[in-house]
Amino acid sequence: MAFLDNSGDIILDAVLTDAGRKRLSAGDGSFKISKFALGDDEIDYSLYTPITSSGYEDLRILQLPVFEAFTNNTTVLKNKLLTYQDDSLLYLPVIKLNNMAQLGATTATGTGAPLGGYYLSVDSSTTAQTSGSNNGGIQPGYRHIDETTARTARSRSRLVFDQGLDSADLVLKYLANTNRNLLETQYIIEVDNRLLSLASSADGSLATPTFIDDDSVASYYFSLNSNPSFFASQPGGADRPGTIQEVAYQIVNDGDPTSPGKVIGPTGATGRLGSRLVFSLRSSADIQANTSLFTQLGSTATITDDAAVTRIFSTIDTVVRVTGFTTGYRMDVPVKLLKYVSTP
Repeated sequence: MAFLDNSGDIILDAVLTDAGRKRLSAGDGSFKISKFALGDDEIDYSLYTPITSSGYEDLRILQLPVFEAFTNNTTVLKNKLLTYQDDSLLYLPVIKLNNMAQLGATTATGTGAPLGGYYLSVDSSTTAQTSGSNNGGIQPGYRHIDETTARTARSRSRLVFDQGLDSADLVLKYLANTNRNLLETQYIIEVDNRLLSLASSADGSLATPTFIDDDSVASYYFSLNSNPSFFASQPGGADRPGTIQEVAYQIVNDGDPTSPGKVIGPTGATGRLGSRLVFSLRSSADIQANTSLFTQLGSTATITDDAAVTRIFSTIDTVVRVTGFTTGYRMDVPVKLLKYVSTP
C-alpha cells in the first residue's frame, strides 16, 4: 500500500497483496483486515540537515518520491515502522546471522559468491566435493543441506541467528531479565518452496510451512513456546553471578555441547542477549534428483575451495529471510545452491 499527497489533495492508494487477494477470493466472509503495517523503505534519513535552523531540516526527506502500491508481498515492507511504549529506550534490538565456529560465512572464491551468506550443497555427490580439507570437513561458508539424520550431519546444515542489543555500552545481560518487551520469541522464516524446506536441528524433523503463496514462497512461523526445538536453550534462563562473560545458551536443546560464540555485543562482556533461532535447511527432492530447476532458474559457476581445488557447479541464487514477529526486524541471508558438474 502507498500513501500519496498530491497538490494538496490526499490520495490513499491501497491494493491487496497476492496473499490478500487469495484469502478474499474464498468469498466466505472470513476475510477481515485486523492488523496492518507501515514501512519507510523509500526514505533516506541521511538527507536530514540538522544544521539548518529554518524549520526545513526535513524538507529534502518530505520531497522524496513515494512508492506506488504493488501487489508482490515478497518485496513490500522490508523496513517496517514500529511503536514502542517506552520512550526512554536508547537501543533497539537487531537480529544477526551467527557465522562463528563452523558457521563461518563465505570466504571461498567463485562467480557470484554469496557475500556474507552461504554456498549450499544440495545432494550427496556435491557434499562429497565440497566437504573441504580443514575444520572437520566444513569449509567456511558452506552448508550441506542434503544431510538428514546424524547430529553431526545436522550441524552442517543449520543456520543460527542471534537476537539482542548489539552495543558496547551495555554490560552482558539477558533481555529476559532487563527488558522482556524487546525479547524476540516468535520468528517468520521465508524460503523458496521449490528449492528449500526447514527442519529442526535438534531431531531432524521437517517443519510444515504455515503458508505457501502463489510465488512459491513458503512462510514458516516458529514460537519459543510452541516450537522449542527451533530455539537454543538457556540453562538457568538468566545471568548467573560470577559468570558474566559466559554465554549461557547452547546451540539447541538436544545435548549437543557445540555452541558458537555470540555475535551480539562486540566483546565477550557486552551486549544484551535475546533469543537464538536455530534451524536446518533441506534441499527439495526436485533439485536433488534432477537439474531442471537449475536450467530454468540458475546458471553455472567455477568455484575454488579452501584446498585450492577448482570445480564447476550448476547454481541457483536465492535468499533465506528471517523476520522477528514482535519487533519486525528483518534480515536476508544470500545463498547459492550448488550441484556438482565436473572438475576441469
